[in-house]
Amino acid sequence: MQHLEAALLMAIVEKIPHAVVVTDQQQTIVYVNSAYENLTGIRKEQALGKTPRINQSGHHDAAFYKTLQAELNKTGRWEGEVWDYFSSGNSYLKHLNIEAVTDEKGEVSYYFAIFSELSALHRSEAELERLTHYDPLTELPNRILFRNRLGHEFNISSRHNTRTGLVLLNVDRFKLINDAFGFAAGDQLLIDVAKRLQTGIRRTDLLARQESRQERDADMLSRMGGNDFSFILSELRKPDDASIVAERLISCLEEPFNIQGEEVYVSASLGLAIYPDNAQTEDDLLRCAETALNLVKGEGKGGYRFFSEDLNISSAHRVRLEAKMRKALQHDSFLLHYQPKQDLKTGKITGMEALIRWPTCDGMILPAEFIPLAEDTGMINPLGRWILFTALSDTVKASQAVGYPLQVAVNLSMRQFQRPGLRELVMEAIAFSGINPSQVELEITESMVMEKVDEAIVTMQSLRDLGVQLAIDDFGTGYSSMAYLRNFPVNTLKIDQTFVQDLNTKDSNTSIIDAVIGLGCGLGMQVVAEGIETKMQWDYLAKAGCHLGQGYYIGHPLALDAFVEAINTSD
Repeated sequence: MQHLEAALLMAIVEKIPHAVVVTDQQQTIVYVNSAYENLTGIRKEQALGKTPRINQSGHHDAAFYKTLQAELNKTGRWEGEVWDYFSSGNSYLKHLNIEAVTDEKGEVSYYFAIFSELSALHRSEAELERLTHYDPLTELPNRILFRNRLGHEFNISSRHNTRTGLVLLNVDRFKLINDAFGFAAGDQLLIDVAKRLQTGIRRTDLLARQESRQERDADMLSRMGGNDFSFILSELRKPDDASIVAERLISCLEEPFNIQGEEVYVSASLGLAIYPDNAQTEDDLLRCAETALNLVKGEGKGGYRFFSEDLNISSAHRVRLEAKMRKALQHDSFLLHYQPKQDLKTGKITGMEALIRWPTCDGMILPAEFIPLAEDTGMINPLGRWILFTALSDTVKASQAVGYPLQVAVNLSMRQFQRPGLRELVMEAIAFSGINPSQVELEITESMVMEKVDEAIVTMQSLRDLGVQLAIDDFGTGYSSMAYLRNFPVNTLKIDQTFVQDLNTKDSNTSIIDAVIGLGCGLGMQVVAEGIETKMQWDYLAKAGCHLGQGYYIGHPLALDAFVEAINTSD
């Protein structure tokens, strides 16, 4: 009877799908079942007489196995996940359960282990996830994942007081291509379109499917079905920022596609809607974007529209302004004017601030209008380069003309400051102009350095190592703390003009200005007040110990020749 039971038990063990290993008390393998051979690729005759270390992967250190053995000795069992090798050399993850078999005296006579591969289970789960949430043709997120993410972005926008943009894109005249070349060619075109469109969205550290949040989510591209795609634009600063993405997406499709050896051109129609400006729910925002898309297609296809007419007008103006700005860069249509900076103790003009001007046939376009556009479109990089080279060269000429060295202040934008290669750009401009680096002052704002303090300090120090000066512009309007300010390698604090403008009467609140001047002097920095427009303001700042001033009372921004003439005639 016992022999029959043993034979039955052996037959069962041989049939189960999990690998079974039995070792003696010295952990020498005395038995493996067929599933062990099938799973590991190690034959029974190769395993017998060996130890389980025969297929150890090396993923775990000695401490891991020491802990495993200690638990086995203490409780008689261990369960967990372990990495091992197949006979082919590839590693795999298995779920392992080990138990000690004791005799009538309670001493270990055998160890019994059973395990199964987890990798196959994980692959099945991943495949199920892909089938559920991803389009099988383009491998983009599908409508289900799109809806989940859209709701997530609504929550983020509400929490951070930002906006979420929704773009619906339809590939124009797709049916004609299907009819002309066949469905297989149409499918390939959709795959190629998807690849192109992915280059038109913003990338961050996060992938579309990830839920953990670091800075901001990546923009998400989905296929909604057929020849329709959707885009979720996360954390827009202002609604018409979505137009930049729309233009980029349209430009992605400008080059021809190759279909069965022939060049085929396609265009796209886009409808744009913004949360919470246009709608408060996911369904309503989708309807708004669909309405805008239908308007584009009804007007002849190709291009994009916002659901809001006001945004359409704003977007159209932005597109025209961008085109105009690109031409202005090509034809050197920008000018620099220079506003004098005066030593409030001696009255001498010691330097100037370079200010960009854009004259057009329709009048002067203000920096407040075109600088944000330049930053959004990337044109700030060539424009900033031109400003830096021109300002430094003009300062050399002006210094020669007035007979003493003038210092020039040049404003840096956020994108310039954070862009790699800033130090090399400044070095190149200094070498090109031949200016003494101490005559160069680069102005940055509080918000630029407070976003990533440690990185900002490294960038600032690399600039200071060139011998140039650094100034914190608009001081008092941001959120720098004394602890940070003490660590910033800056030479100058500029008091924002809004505080200076408050000095209108003898009873004005002067505490902020006094505090900034005291702080700057205490840290060994030079203090500059901007926006001085009256003698009373000038007198107070000079008496309070402010070192330099600028503003209409001292002098208006002027072209280089007029600036030099104004200094020479005042001497």
